[in-house]
Amino acid sequence: MADTETNYEQITNLMVERVGGYASAKTQAKELSEMTGLDPEIAEAFFKGLTARGANRKSDVRGYTKKKPRKKRG
Repeated sequence: MADTETNYEQITNLMVERVGGYASAKTQAKELSEMTGLDPEIAEAFFKGLTARGANRKSDVRGYTKKKPRKKRG
């Protein structure tokens, strides 16, 4: 059974790392299954849809874009 007390930011960071190409689906699935108690096969299926070269971008996963701070004029 899945743990309901999981921190959603941690799961989002796992997704962003996967989309960014920093980790494989198996690695992220292992972490997600340890975090939530999901079966490893289900967790891996969750991450297989998130590809580094696919349609999903980091901003799509997060829901917002991290903007760089503006440089001061002068």
